Amino acid sequence: MINTAIHKFIRVIFVLYIFVFPKKIKFKNLNNLDFSKADFTNYKKIKILIFKNNFIKNNNELLINNFDFLKYSAKIGGKKGIEISKNNIFKWHKINNKKINNLWASEIVANRIINLIYNYDHINSLSTPKEETKLKNIISTNIKRFNLELSLRKNKDLNLLEFKASILINILLGKYSISYKKIFEEIIENQIDEISIHKSYNIIEHSKFVNHINEIINIFLRFKIEVPEIFFITKLKMATVLSQYFHKDGSVCLFNGAHNGYIKDIYSVLKEENNLRKMEYPADENGIFFFEDKFKKIFFDVVQPSKSFLSKNLNASTLSIEFSSGKDKIFTNCGALEKLGGNAAYLRYTAAHSTLSLKNTNISEIREDQPHLKFPQIVNFKKTKSNGWISCEGSHNGYIKNYKKIIKRKIFFKESDESLYGEDWIISTISKNNEVVFHVRFHIMPDINITETNNKRSVIIKTNNKNIWIFKASANLVLEESIYVDKGDIIKTNQIVIKGITKNNREMVKWSLIKI
Repeated sequence: MINTAIHKFIRVIFVLYIFVFPKKIKFKNLNNLDFSKADFTNYKKIKILIFKNNFIKNNNELLINNFDFLKYSAKIGGKKGIEISKNNIFKWHKINNKKINNLWASEIVANRIINLIYNYDHINSLSTPKEETKLKNIISTNIKRFNLELSLRKNKDLNLLEFKASILINILLGKYSISYKKIFEEIIENQIDEISIHKSYNIIEHSKFVNHINEIINIFLRFKIEVPEIFFITKLKMATVLSQYFHKDGSVCLFNGAHNGYIKDIYSVLKEENNLRKMEYPADENGIFFFEDKFKKIFFDVVQPSKSFLSKNLNASTLSIEFSSGKDKIFTNCGALEKLGGNAAYLRYTAAHSTLSLKNTNISEIREDQPHLKFPQIVNFKKTKSNGWISCEGSHNGYIKNYKKIIKRKIFFKESDESLYGEDWIISTISKNNEVVFHVRFHIMPDINITETNNKRSVIIKTNNKNIWIFKASANLVLEESIYVDKGDIIKTNQIVIKGITKNNREMVKWSLIKI
């Protein structure tokens, strides 16, 4: 709290200073500085906003305040696109330039600066000298505010967008520092796990990180600066991992806010690399476990949440799975929805994932823009192989405080066939059993037909590719409605739900998915 108050005081003094004593920044030539690679911009969302009257006053919309709308106006092109860009930049600055609020958070300012510089040529193609000077002054103000925000941050906590903006700014100001290699190493150590996965465990965020590395390399090359080798090594490792996180139908796995709305951009990132090798996932590593053979692809969420800022957007999805066979994706999570104002929080709930929940409560606390206060303190994972069978076992203590229960999930499969077997365990940590309602959910893809059998213990699954599967459970199951988010659209689908009440200190439900 003390640091927060001090930082706010510093910001107030600094903003007063730069307006009382304005100092112009001398740039190198700002022309021809578009280093963009993959885009990752929600143009559908921008299109909804950009033609509204006074859309620039919408302080709750990130795509406006980070100036992503400049990308869309550039696509419009011509005089109309230029005027949309120019007029709204000036309006926004007039409204917000003296404010001290979240619109000046370092990540938002970094994005704003990048968009202003990358689109500088387009904006000024029909500008008067006065307008061009005004635009440079706006860029200068954003740079000053950005540098202040960075001075209040630790290097290891910078995201790569902020780091990229800092590099570009300093090069343009003739202040490039050799310390960037060391800063990048700190970022990598803090934000990338042992097998080179971004610790958001969101494939979109992972892809964006790789894309930022590509742009940083391009910036170095443009200004004839030697690229430190660690940038190439990290990019290759992360791209190699990224290439593994697709189902056999070409879609990405849906964990922690991922969706298929940016699938073209993700593939574009991968095109930057050639000859990527398949990697073996370590047997004792937390994260999003994956397994693939010629028959099937399995994903298993065994992420260990933490108090890190990277954990703030993790879903309450521990031990959830996704499963596909050939072109048939069968088990899924619900995905994520980028709505006006942000992501839909309910899609982060445990119930929106193919995993077990107690009393329909979340395994982890869901909070917006802040690290979770409550989450599993222990997530264990191990993989074993014996007699042609592979066993993957995960557990978590996310329900230990409220219900005195440990949750364990085992999945079994053979490399030689398409079947999947599982066990879900609810283990009491106290001698006296406390009865708790549980649900084991399996969300099904929308293009799949499911039919419950008379015995309430099995379901017939028919895919669009005319494959038939039998899902069986050792307890009663029901079919319920669900939703699936595909490229921003909500699609109605179904889920298989095993319901029950814990009767013993060690409650176990068996299930299987067998192709017939």
